[in-house]
Order: sequence, then structure tokens, then C-alpha cells
Amino acid sequence: MRLQLATFDNFRLWERLEVELGSRLTLLMGENGSGKTAILDGVAIGLGEILKHLPGVTGIDFSKRGEIHQSGNRVRPYARVTLKSTIPGLEWERVQRRDRSRTTAAAVPTGPGVRFLRNHLDEKVIDPSQEDRDFEMPVVAYYGVSRAVLDIPLRRRNFPTDYSRYDALVGALEASTRFKSAFAWFYFKENEEHARQKAARSFDVTLPELDAVRRAITRVFPDLSNPRIEVNPLRLAVDKEGETFDIAQLSDGYQTLLGLIMDLAARMAMANPDQDDPLAAEAVVMIDEVDLHLHPAWQRRVVGDLLATFPRTQFILTTHSPYIVEALNNHLQRYRIEGLVRDDGEAEVRDLMALDPADVAAYGMQGREAVELLDGSSGLLDDRLLQHFNEINQLYDRMRDIEWEHGGEA
Repeated sequence: MRLQLATFDNFRLWERLEVELGSRLTLLMGENGSGKTAILDGVAIGLGEILKHLPGVTGIDFSKRGEIHQSGNRVRPYARVTLKSTIPGLEWERVQRRDRSRTTAAAVPTGPGVRFLRNHLDEKVIDPSQEDRDFEMPVVAYYGVSRAVLDIPLRRRNFPTDYSRYDALVGALEASTRFKSAFAWFYFKENEEHARQKAARSFDVTLPELDAVRRAITRVFPDLSNPRIEVNPLRLAVDKEGETFDIAQLSDGYQTLLGLIMDLAARMAMANPDQDDPLAAEAVVMIDEVDLHLHPAWQRRVVGDLLATFPRTQFILTTHSPYIVEALNNHLQRYRIEGLVRDDGEAEVRDLMALDPADVAAYGMQGREAVELLDGSSGLLDDRLLQHFNEINQLYDRMRDIEWEHGGEA
């Protein structure tokens, strides 16, 4: 399942806002307070209806206060988030009313409700699950800025001893950090893998689910290898340049991105363990400030790494970084020259992932509006974010001119 359109009525700072989503990537840019995170929160609320309907999972909902748009010191009667899927006819809404009065109820326009979504989930997920038929579990996840603080467990107490496919969605839309759950799942699966190796008397026996997570980690971090859980002390260990490191010893950039990759890959492996490649299942993933704690060199490749590692995932990202924007333009330009690149050409260009502009949406959040930044003719971003970067350079140039005018005297 992927999303085509998100509509917000009387939600937070908007009376109404429609955002068309790219099938592979939607990038949101803008100053603090412009509404980037609010869009992610709203989409998460809409997706919460999926979790709410599935057994054993709890979906998020509107907050008790602050969600309904206020104008002229008056709170509107309701807030509504409507999501439209790329699946024909699949559209649903979530509504929060100001109060329970009849007047407020009468002010809420008729919408699609949730019937179509629930029927779809019954047909495609719940019924096949109960009847032991093949099905693809939908995966959704939301990573907020609090992911920078990893909740690394210090002991194995209260680790789960069994998992179902529905467990892949537990806490998936809570923007807070949840590395501990991925850590516990990895530990559980490693024990299962060790038992199979012992029974087969071969270390060549591996679990496909674990292999998927290992592959995701080493794809994004080619300098890391052999991710594993060690005890005494309990830790996630990786090998780097011939040394063994605890994840807590790595830099904030490593920790932040590694925690996200491990959690997402674990959820996808847990949701669809029997697929040839669980990382290739469809998913909707939101990441707030995708550049968080990342060096500019990493910012230039993180979007491409995410798209390549999770090839059927729809990403909705926010950023302040000009490096993210320029890197995205490189991927879009690579698509434009797809037929011009020779096999023996420049490796850096040849190996760059091509990204179809038809699969991308980009918006600058300005004055309670989402301004489209993808130029239809060039297929590239109209890079308004870089204006701030250029203004810094221009100020430096003016000061340098002053210095030259006075012969370098201060």
C-alpha cells in the first residue's frame, strides 16, 4: 500500500491543505514552524487507523488538545485527516470533533469514513492470516527527531519470547525512539539461528529474516560488518576496520542512522518473513529531519541509500539541508541521462541511482502553503532552500571586498 494524496482540514495551522505524495519520495522543506513535522504527524494519525483495525496492535490518534485549527481565537468544530491510496477506491479519514454537541456534529461534512480501509484490511490481511493463506503485511513507520537517543537495553529482562507478524507494527507510528524493540527481536532471532546451526551442525545455516537486516545495515554502512548481539555486557556489536565496537561507542551520526535502519529492516523482516526479500515489501515510512546528526558527506548519500535498500518503500522526509537537496537533484539528473551512460564510463556516475521525477514530490512550506519545488520541464528541484546558503556566501564576499578595498588593513 502506498499513499497518493493527504488532505488536512482544520488541522493545526491549516484550514485546508492538500499534498500530493510521490510514489517513492516526498521531500518537505521549510523554516522551523512552517508545518513540515505537522504533515508527518497528520499522515501518521491517518495511518493509525490501519493499526487500530489489525489484531494485537494499537494505533495512534489525535492528541487531546492542539490538533484543531484555531482562527480569530475560536476553535473550529473539527479536524480531519484524509488519506487516499494508490489502490483505486481506497480512501479513508480520521476526524476529531471539538466537542460532543449536536451543533458540532452537524458541522462535520460527510467524508469517506473508514469502511473502505477496513474492508481492504479484512480481505488482504486479516482473513488470509486467519486462514493461513499467503499475504503481504502492510508496513508503516514514523521516525521523529527523538530517534537520536537510543534506548539501548542493559539487560535481557522482559525480552519477548515469541513474535507474530502483527508485532512488526507495534509502536511503529510513535515518533519516539524504539531501538530496544529491534534489539530484542534481533537477539531472539539470533538464538533461533544458533539453535538451527547446532541441529544442522553447520554455521552456514542462517535465518533469512536476520540476513535481511544484516544486508540492510551493511548496504547503508559498507564500513561495518558482522552486526551481532553480545552478552556480558549486553550490546550490539559491529566490526569496523578490524576492531569490534559497541554501538554506544560509535558517533551520534552512526547511532542515529544505524538505529533507524535496524528498526525498519527488522520490522519489514518480521512483517513478511517468507518473502524472498522482505526489504522489498511495500511500506510507507516517514522520517523527520533525515539529515539529523549526519556529516555532509553522509547527507549527500543517505536518500539514495534508503531508496536502494528499501526498493518499494514510499518515503516522506523533512530536511533543512542543502546537501540533501543537491544530492536529490543528482539522482534526478542521473535519470535524465540514463541512456547516455556507458558501461565503461565514470563509475561514480554509472553507479548513482536513477530516480524518476514522476516518482518524486517536493514542497517548500511557506505561509501555511505547500509550494511545489519540482520543475516540470527540467525534472529537477527549484532549489529555494539554497538561497539561505548563498546569502551566507554573499555576505562573506562583501566583507572580503571591503578588506581588499582597504588593502587588507583592518
